Formats: sequence, C-alpha cells, structure tokens
Amino acid sequence: MSKFPLTTAGVQDLMNELYALPQSELQLEADAVGADFRLWVKSHFELSETQIVYLDGIDERWVNDAAEATKHFLENRLPIGFFKEQAKKADDGDRGKLLDLDKRSISSFSEEEGYLLSEKLTYTISYPIL
Repeated sequence: MSKFPLTTAGVQDLMNELYALPQSELQLEADAVGADFRLWVKSHFELSETQIVYLDGIDERWVNDAAEATKHFLENRLPIGFFKEQAKKADDGDRGKLLDLDKRSISSFSEEEGYLLSEKLTYTISYPIL
C-alpha cells in the first residue's frame, strides 16, 4: 500500500483504498492500528521528520484513545475524517498545535425505520495563526 499525504484529501483517499479491501484484509489493518497507532500512521502517511518527532511525543493516553477508536471505525467501515485548520491565538497565550479526536454516536428510533445508529470519527489538527 502506498503512502498518502497527511491532508483531508489524503486521508479520504486512504479510507477509500482501505474500505475497498475484503473484510479479512481490512481487519488486519484495524488490528495493526490498534496494536501500534504511531507505526501505522508512519507507514500510511508521508510525514516530515518534524511530524514524526511530534507524533512520537504525543501523550500515550491520547494515542491509546486514537488507536482504539480508529480500530473500531476501520473494522466496522465507519466514516473517518481528518481536517487541518488555523486557530486564532488565545488571549492567554499560545496553546500551540492542538489535536482533537471527536467520536460521535447518534442513535434514534422511529416506528417506521426502527433503531438507527450513526457513528463518525473526526481528527482535527489546528495550528495557531502567528
């Protein structure tokens, strides 16, 4: 599998390629991301040395959350999004780069459609505007 740019389009292209795999092969990918999130990211995305250093320095708790969520979403072929955005500098100082992991789950019920569950995983990286 080739590497993709770490952009919204690059992540979407990777998801399209992964979700075209048979379930057994997709499960291998899901297991790999669950076992070592950092290694999986490094092997699937084109990263600069600075990005690799940053990835290696992310708090283990966040990495564990990301690994667990990504594994679940991959093995169930659920939507995963990725966005980069600029954020205004906070009044109380520069908070630096911010990583957000947003897991959404919406369930509903109607007599006509029955029980429906919708899930979405979104990664957002925001950078301060200098």
